[in-house]
Amino acid sequence: MERNSYTQGLQIALMGDPTEENQEFPFDGSSSTGFSNPNFSQGLQGHHDVRVFGFQQSSLDDRFSQLNLNDIENPTRIVGSDFGPAPIGLLRENSFNGRHVLRSLPSQNMVVDRSPNYSPSTFIEHNVFDFDTNTQRRTPPFERPYNLCDPMRSVNVFGSTMMRPSMHDHQHQPFYSPPPRQLPRENSSYYYIPPLRELKAGDICTVAKDRDRCLALQKKLDNEVLTRGEIDMIFMEVKDHLHELMVHRFANYLIQKLFKAINNEQRTQLLLLLIRSHQRFFQVCTNLYGSRTIQKFIEIINIQEQRCILLSALKPIAITLAKDSNGHHIFEPCLKKFSSEETMHLMDGIIQHCVDIAINKSGCCALQQCLTHANDEVSEHFLVRIVANALFLSEDKYGNYVVQFVLQMGLPWVTSMIIGQLQGSFVSLCFSKYGSNVVEKCMKESEEQLSARVIMEILNDPDYLKVFGHDYGNFVIQSALLASKGHANLGIHNAIHCLIRKHYSFLQSSPFGRRILSAASKCRRS
Repeated sequence: MERNSYTQGLQIALMGDPTEENQEFPFDGSSSTGFSNPNFSQGLQGHHDVRVFGFQQSSLDDRFSQLNLNDIENPTRIVGSDFGPAPIGLLRENSFNGRHVLRSLPSQNMVVDRSPNYSPSTFIEHNVFDFDTNTQRRTPPFERPYNLCDPMRSVNVFGSTMMRPSMHDHQHQPFYSPPPRQLPRENSSYYYIPPLRELKAGDICTVAKDRDRCLALQKKLDNEVLTRGEIDMIFMEVKDHLHELMVHRFANYLIQKLFKAINNEQRTQLLLLLIRSHQRFFQVCTNLYGSRTIQKFIEIINIQEQRCILLSALKPIAITLAKDSNGHHIFEPCLKKFSSEETMHLMDGIIQHCVDIAINKSGCCALQQCLTHANDEVSEHFLVRIVANALFLSEDKYGNYVVQFVLQMGLPWVTSMIIGQLQGSFVSLCFSKYGSNVVEKCMKESEEQLSARVIMEILNDPDYLKVFGHDYGNFVIQSALLASKGHANLGIHNAIHCLIRKHYSFLQSSPFGRRILSAASKCRRS
């Protein structure tokens, strides 16, 4: 605000107070000063709060004569006493505080030299007037052309960008505002890559690790604009840094595109380099970007030799990969792309340790993928082991999802065997956070006879009332109401309603019991 008041005072000192009556604006079209700007006079019409003391209505020469430009002994006052103290920062000669440049002000009769070796020496010459070589006149700042990038931004004499304050804005404007960052376009020179023959050894790896240049190189591979010799050159550059590039956040995409562009002989060579170090291969498989690259390799390879190379490297680490958050994703494309005979050896280790894998967060997902895509023979081996450990898995944090998935497969013999394994433990499972989900799934996914067996076991237990009022057991009773409603024999459904009416007061006093009352009411209405 201090700088704005000073600037406004200097403008009024030079051009007069537009609020005075019958005041003629000195910079009109007939002015002898050599420049005009009608918008400037319009812009000052709203500044009624500015007052200039000590200046009477007079000509422009008189106004200049009243400016005390020689007063450099008192650095706190750079103009006539009527303007008040100078802004902060104009206290030392040849200093710059982010707003102004301090230099000794010239005398009133000083002749300005416009020779090629001349350099402005005053704040006014630096920031108020610029010399226009086209019209041979000094141009005020409000007549200078705007910067092409931003109509409200101009470049000052220091080469920096400065916001142009509006004539109607009394608030302080920022001295410098960096331009907004613009994302490069596809046809921009930002994506420019010199011809590959001009690149030096190791430049391809550098390009691959740069986001924009790597993207440009990928597009060249996609559009098939590279010659076979250029593709071979990229292959020769990256093969010695394969593991490093496969786990890089940008370079891994280039490796995926390259693997598709090269021929089968080069793919085989690349796979052999990949599995040469078992430790580094395992690190690639368990990395986020490396796992995605391996999955892409599996989708692309199309000959028996390449499949055998990759599967032979995956088999020793299959169990560990199944439990890894990134590695377990590799199994799904393997089961989709390769035949059952080819994946049999890979599945052997997982079948032997399927229970340990099922109770792992990532392993339970990998096991479900194996059950989905494996053939009947392999699936049967999995199901036999899961059914045998159904009770243990049902109470596990992650194993219960495997049991529920098996029940959803809709195989009657499997469902019957699981219910047989859980028989006698349904009430205890109702009190379990994870086991209660399995009990609900047994009632929903099984046939009417098997579902009735599960419900009657719960209702005939001496602790059935605890199940009604339990925070997990109440969900089992609600599911029993819905499952028994669809039975041809509604005897079980009616028996549940009888128990609800018998213990209505108890259920009404329990927050979980009220949920059962609400579910029973909805069943009667429907």
